[in-house]
Amino acid sequence: MENPSSTAVQSLNASGSSRVHVGNSYNITHHHRSGSGQDGAKKYLDALRSTNPRDDKARIEQTNGGLLKDSYVWVLDSPEFITWRDESESGRLLWIRGDPGKGKTMLLSGLINELQPSTRLESPQNRNTISYFFCQATNSGLNNYAAILKGLIYLLAIQHPALVAHLDDRNGHDKNGHDKDHWNSKVSLEGTFRKMVGDSALGEIYLLVDALDECVEDLPLLLALISSTSSRAKWIVTSRNRCEIGELFGETSSKLALSLELHETSVSEAVNNYISYRTRQLADRKKLKKSIVQKIHGYLSEHAHGTFLWVALVCQRLERCRAWEIPNQLLEFPQGLNQLYAQMMDQIRKSDSSDLYIRVLALASTVFRPLTFSELITMENLNMDEETLPDLIVECGSFLTTKGNTVVFVHKSAKDFLLKESGTLLFQSGLAHHQYDLFQRCIAMLQSLHQDIYGLVYPGVSLDEALRNCPDPDPLENMEYSCVFWADHMQEAYKLSIQEEENGNIPGIDTVHDFINEKFLFWLEALALCQNLPAALKALAFVGNLPVQGQASYKILIEDALRFSHYFCSIIESYPLQIYASGLLFSPNNSLIRRRFKQYTSEIFSEGPKVDDEWSPIRSIFEPQDAFDLETMTFAPTSQMLVVTTYESLTRWHVNQEPVPDVIRRNDFRGEERIAPSSDGKWLAIIASGSGSKTAQSSAECELQVHDLTLNRIAWRQELDSPVVLGMTIAPDSQCLLVCHGSLFVIYDISGGIRRRYPLEQALPRLYPVYFSFSSDCSWVAFHMHASTQIWVLNLRTGEQHKNANWKDILPINDKRFIPSTYLLMFCDGGDNIYLWNVVEQKCEIWSHIEYSFSRLAISQSDSWMLLGGKDGLVICDRAYHRVRRVIGLPDPLGVQEIAISFDDQIIACATASELWILDANTLLADKPRTTRDAHEKFHISDNGQLIAYNLGRSIEVWDALASDMLCSLAIDDVIHQSIRTITFSPKDRYLLVGGLQLILGWDLADDSSQRVSGDFDSGPIAVSDKRRNGDRWVAARRSMGGVSVWNITTEKRTRNFRQPDNRSQEAASIAFADSQLGVLWCSTLSDQISVLSCGPTLVFWGPETKT
Repeated sequence: MENPSSTAVQSLNASGSSRVHVGNSYNITHHHRSGSGQDGAKKYLDALRSTNPRDDKARIEQTNGGLLKDSYVWVLDSPEFITWRDESESGRLLWIRGDPGKGKTMLLSGLINELQPSTRLESPQNRNTISYFFCQATNSGLNNYAAILKGLIYLLAIQHPALVAHLDDRNGHDKNGHDKDHWNSKVSLEGTFRKMVGDSALGEIYLLVDALDECVEDLPLLLALISSTSSRAKWIVTSRNRCEIGELFGETSSKLALSLELHETSVSEAVNNYISYRTRQLADRKKLKKSIVQKIHGYLSEHAHGTFLWVALVCQRLERCRAWEIPNQLLEFPQGLNQLYAQMMDQIRKSDSSDLYIRVLALASTVFRPLTFSELITMENLNMDEETLPDLIVECGSFLTTKGNTVVFVHKSAKDFLLKESGTLLFQSGLAHHQYDLFQRCIAMLQSLHQDIYGLVYPGVSLDEALRNCPDPDPLENMEYSCVFWADHMQEAYKLSIQEEENGNIPGIDTVHDFINEKFLFWLEALALCQNLPAALKALAFVGNLPVQGQASYKILIEDALRFSHYFCSIIESYPLQIYASGLLFSPNNSLIRRRFKQYTSEIFSEGPKVDDEWSPIRSIFEPQDAFDLETMTFAPTSQMLVVTTYESLTRWHVNQEPVPDVIRRNDFRGEERIAPSSDGKWLAIIASGSGSKTAQSSAECELQVHDLTLNRIAWRQELDSPVVLGMTIAPDSQCLLVCHGSLFVIYDISGGIRRRYPLEQALPRLYPVYFSFSSDCSWVAFHMHASTQIWVLNLRTGEQHKNANWKDILPINDKRFIPSTYLLMFCDGGDNIYLWNVVEQKCEIWSHIEYSFSRLAISQSDSWMLLGGKDGLVICDRAYHRVRRVIGLPDPLGVQEIAISFDDQIIACATASELWILDANTLLADKPRTTRDAHEKFHISDNGQLIAYNLGRSIEVWDALASDMLCSLAIDDVIHQSIRTITFSPKDRYLLVGGLQLILGWDLADDSSQRVSGDFDSGPIAVSDKRRNGDRWVAARRSMGGVSVWNITTEKRTRNFRQPDNRSQEAASIAFADSQLGVLWCSTLSDQISVLSCGPTLVFWGPETKT
């Protein structure tokens, strides 16, 4: 096979999230998981404190007119609460559920007030601990699993400073507070939380979470956490009556359910107390007569039906009435929340300013977090200031209210009503068009972004310094929402248009292209100042994956922007203005972003460094803290999510979106002996033995468990007849699970139940594990054992079995893969051979022999190229031409342990013994290590000037001088040991001769073969002939005593030795072949002389000869 270009990385060191240069300037983001601990607990708490639950509690109470004890005190005497409070095991979880508006949030707030005095949140002398969180579906900072965990962890940590030790980087966190992307890892946060509540230093722990149903992202994970947390933690949670919540909590033996509908009498009494409280407030503020107060109280009591929110909304409307209007106005309020909302919408529709109110309601109901006053005014282009905006919000008072300078919904039910019942009025052109319009508005707002928006001047200014010197007013104040969420609105518009079966056109493509082309660096700077750089990766990943047709320039620009973001986000998030220094100086010459924004390079640099023309193929490197003993590695079949298992953990990584992966510790699964994840990361099969397999329902010593990782629970379990399991795998389509018992294959549906059993024609030995590979359609599976020369193939539909014959010369199998969309199997053995096996026809042939040491292979989905991995690094082969295209050397001395290619052939994952490398496939396939060679490097030019051979010490590279392309490379370190003395081409440039100390290496450039001869020649001239008709090729070299020797390099035998014809003291200064003749130039201090030797079928010399 033709030898490739070779790129060797000799050493690579990085700490933190740093940028590394490989070669000329290969920039990578290196995720090294070891914390620095530079600012201690404060940095941790700053990273956690996306919201302070204590502030949220105060805001909720203020919004609802204060917390009335009489409205919740009844629950303290309920049997459910008493059991929860007094029982240590049977009442660990209290679930309070009820319909919207029943007062669940205020009830939980009251319970916090009752429990807090005995906890360290009240006094450090107390032993008990409390933590709580209020979910809010309309706020993206309060409606997801990660945010809830952060809030709970934050309150735990401020009560117990020693718990900060659990925030160590074992779960992938960096101790630098600005590395907030690490804290977005749900798995990492969950691991930290579990360690905290399991800490023996804590006394009794009270954990309260309001509105579980408003956790719109990863609710199953939250429910699983609540159901499985340490028995020393006691939970109180509230939610609407949701079936899925009840189903998951139904599996918890220590659950207590308190239904507000079943406590109707107590709730009605509490509502009456609340009515009395609100009517007293109205009477005092309006100076109402007693008769009117009684009328208000009576009407509210008759129509409230146990709904606090209905009472609150009616009283809010009455507060806007004059005293004499109240009796008549009171009678117009319908009973029931939806009826009340409908009435308010009817009033808004009839208002003279209805268009304005509808615009505000439409905007508020479709944004991803509550807008500030300045953001709302700017996005809706309102002709008012922040002082008058609250008056407008009052007119929408049944739906909206204010929280400081932010506009929020009075209740989630208000937003639900607008979207479900008033969508036609709010979104007259359709919701998809409205979302697209918001996207356009966001982009329009961002047109005012510019370089150094805070006026910091110096590129070395840190983020902390920048925030301390923020201008007043903040120029980003009204643009922060647009910076973060413009792509989310485009995504919603795209999804809705697909659901509505509109045409496939994506109208925002040109807008995105222009925005990235004109404002990209300014946008990244703004996101860094808003401390939300991960939003850029998420946005670019989405717009880059849109199915755009015929717009190659768009795809190239987005990919370049994504590469730029990946490479420099770690430094930009700490030093925002480095985007114009490090970013522009160290990005490659051909980067579109570099070229477009080159004029914004910091003026303090007069000259930039020398950099490569193209992006490095290295996207990022992940270095786990624990030992990286790899078991399996695979990409999801429809996304760029990588799933990796080691002896320590299960890792899931969306490599194009997430800076660091989610890591699940294997010790979270009790008694597991073997695991197998699905390639989409949703399922995990476990073989559990011993105590880990025994449950209340089973006493089996060995059990198969399938975990639903989305719900974080065991989906089903199965006792195993045989404890011997040689191998287990889940098919790439995640439809079935295969378990190999040695003599029996059992296939299970992933949802549970045995599908089929297939006895093997020949039982497998129990010495080694079994390794699997599936065909593209998942109907065939190939498997082999470690150190075996046998491969078995099983047809999962028919049970038909195939086994390779006793092929000669095959060494133990290292790896195997089906060629995509075929039933042809490629495999490699320990002899560096690659074989192609037609399973159906039982034909096997050597596909190629590779002169590199490799043990792993992977084939692209296009079947145009393949990868080999081993001690020599990563080898890229051309499938059609059976040749090596490139070799990538890695610094790990043990080489590559596993390789995988993403479903779209865009990403390559390469695992070594200590690191996980993410590589860009397109760059590797198209990239040339260098477009030129440095002038000081040793080289030899062929006679016709078309080829150049470079002497690189460890290798020889042959380049096309006209095209500046490297044609091939020959590793010579283990042959000549860096003692190259001379290089020459044959007359027709088809053969290259490399002369070393007492050794000559011949290299046929046509077929990549090589020969060598050794002798007593020195470092003088050498020459090689073109191949003769009989296949012989002649080599001539000067001997150490000054004479010339000639070899037949085909047979590696020396043919003649000869010296200058008249025996003068002369030595050969130059040697050359021309057709059938060899010429030697003899030189001495007195004169020069030329000898010409004729070459026929045998070599004939003119002049004195010396016998060999």
